[in-house]
Amino acid sequence: MRALRSRKRTDLLELDDVERRLRPFSRHYLGLRSVPVDHIVGTEGRAAAFTLDFEPRHSFSRDRLRSLAGAFPDGSFPPIVAVKLGETYFVIDGHHRVALTRRNGGAMIDADVTEFVARVPLPPGADMVEVVLRELERVFVEESGLAEARPGVRVGASKPSLYLELLENLQVHGYHLMRERDRVLGNAEIAGDWYDRIYEPVVDAAKQGAADIRDAPGADVFLLLHRRRREAFPSCGCPPLEETIATEAPGKRRRLFRR
Repeated sequence: MRALRSRKRTDLLELDDVERRLRPFSRHYLGLRSVPVDHIVGTEGRAAAFTLDFEPRHSFSRDRLRSLAGAFPDGSFPPIVAVKLGETYFVIDGHHRVALTRRNGGAMIDADVTEFVARVPLPPGADMVEVVLRELERVFVEESGLAEARPGVRVGASKPSLYLELLENLQVHGYHLMRERDRVLGNAEIAGDWYDRIYEPVVDAAKQGAADIRDAPGADVFLLLHRRRREAFPSCGCPPLEETIATEAPGKRRRLFRR
């Protein structure tokens, strides 16, 4: 993750790489529209030619920018061609037009847009760290059966390792649920029960009225409370999660969720 964080400051996202990770399942044409320039952080095949801020890396691109500025002094050049995935945009054609718009301080640019729809979309202006986290979220909801049981449900986490911990928690729940019901259950049935009876109620109860953690990813909140519950086991057994939630004072939560 450290290497990925160093990439995010200078490198454009490559559309092919993001497609491979997030696996869009459909696409449709949105037509001409104005898009926010700061949401354009990706490219199709030109990552080596421009920085994340669309500064040209090569002299011929700088020459091209000067020619473009002379040809369109008022910035009224033709729309770029772009792909939208979530709220992040990738340039297919028009890199120099984006570069010139950014250089001139423009906030919006006209674009001919095709939208790619993925199970887990990207937020505005995503970086590579965000792409990897959303890839792991996709893997988690698909492998666990949650994508089938509760289509469209999002399970955010701040670190890749949390998705493995979350999957283990769900699998333990599945083991106890099958013992309780005395039959073999499919992944989707287990995942739906876990989400409805365990995950969502815990996250909602923890965040209710707690402004200090309201924006923390759900998986972070859920797993922290489970760790606190396990830590209490040697002295007082495993307390109910509701009791664990009540013992997390607001000031303590703020320190725990500071990122």
